[in-house]
Amino acid sequence: SLVPKQNQTSTVDQVVWVIGRQKVYKLTYKMAFRLACKRFMTQQSHSVAVVNKTAVRSFAAAPAVSETAGSAPTVFDKMISLTIVDPSGARRKINGMIGTTLYEACETNEVELGPMTTGGPSESVHSERWTEPVFGEGPTSGYDHVVLSGPGVNTATPMTRSESRMLEDYWDFDEVFPESRLASMITLTKQMDGMIVYVPPRVDDSNP
Repeated sequence: SLVPKQNQTSTVDQVVWVIGRQKVYKLTYKMAFRLACKRFMTQQSHSVAVVNKTAVRSFAAAPAVSETAGSAPTVFDKMISLTIVDPSGARRKINGMIGTTLYEACETNEVELGPMTTGGPSESVHSERWTEPVFGEGPTSGYDHVVLSGPGVNTATPMTRSESRMLEDYWDFDEVFPESRLASMITLTKQMDGMIVYVPPRVDDSNP
């Protein structure tokens, strides 16, 4: 039997409608997929931008951190100023390097202190009640006599018996003071910045 024309048209229309609906579904799926991909790429780009921005900020902030940490030490941080007073009362400022001896600072700045001879330390003074003998020769002459006053004098190493003996052997009783020391026995410290060093008249060192 033949299908009525009306029913055939309805069937064709249904087929067309189904096919069209499938196309719409496919189109909608493709659009949704593209939209999801676009969203994902946008999120990834945003994340990369944030990371890069943070990295740039961190890199730019690095010098500021290093600046706050302080600059590198220079040779001037190891220098101190000393005032030399000669027998006439004239004053002169010289520089000394921390860790070197007062005699070396004077010699570098052409301050005449006479000859100096010394061996290894004869003893190590740890306190007023404990002096450890280390069996070195110690100072063997006392020409480099100076009188210290001002900042940092108390940071000098205590006087040893050999140093005291050299002062007594080379200088008269009225020329030696409680502040008298041998310049070769004084190691400069940071606290000695501004220390005053009096250089008494030299003794004759032509016949040691």
